[in-house]
Amino acid sequence: MSSAFNVNETAFRELRNGEGGRRWNPPPETWYGIKAAPGAQRCPSMRDGQDRKGESIIERNLRNEGFEAFMPSYRIEVQHHRQRHWIERRFPTFVGYLFVNIGPDDFRTVEEVTGVSKILRFTRSNDEGSMPFAFPQETIDRLRYIAWEQEQIFLAARARRQREEEIEEEQRRRGKPVNASSRRIRRAQFTELGGGLSFSLSSASSRAFITETLQTLGNIANKLD
Repeated sequence: MSSAFNVNETAFRELRNGEGGRRWNPPPETWYGIKAAPGAQRCPSMRDGQDRKGESIIERNLRNEGFEAFMPSYRIEVQHHRQRHWIERRFPTFVGYLFVNIGPDDFRTVEEVTGVSKILRFTRSNDEGSMPFAFPQETIDRLRYIAWEQEQIFLAARARRQREEEIEEEQRRRGKPVNASSRRIRRAQFTELGGGLSFSLSSASSRAFITETLQTLGNIANKLD
């Protein structure tokens, strides 16, 4: 693939830090981990072509209360077994956890939002009680990049599938056979997608970072149970 479309993590992070091709100076953020109630991360399924947010229950409830939530997630497509239409489904990367950007005066209000089980806290060494655990901005930025990676993989697969279906429908109208061989040829010809959609984004370092972050979330939550 042309390097012009290769958006790697370094470029992504430079843009975040205002060091890329254009200046971007986001306001300071403080992100805290949240333990979600069972079922609160469920997202609505969407048929192919529907224009909906696809928010989970807890994301919607937090947004309605004026809070910015970040639930790392990924999407997949499945085909309905009878009607044969395609359905998009969104799943959380961290089952049971997400993040919210809030200030110290918002802790109690956030924990009262429907779907929020608790804010993750840690016990301070001087025995002054527990304190909400703020995740470093670097962690959130890395998770945002990985979520972006996963979205590009999904978009590439969906675009390829849609194009293949268009070509197959055209072949049927012309009375030409559709077989696996011609489908493989079209896939080989459909790997150069604009915007870096065909870039391989599932790196070992990303997988390791997801695992490490999930362990951190779980360790903090277990100490509160």
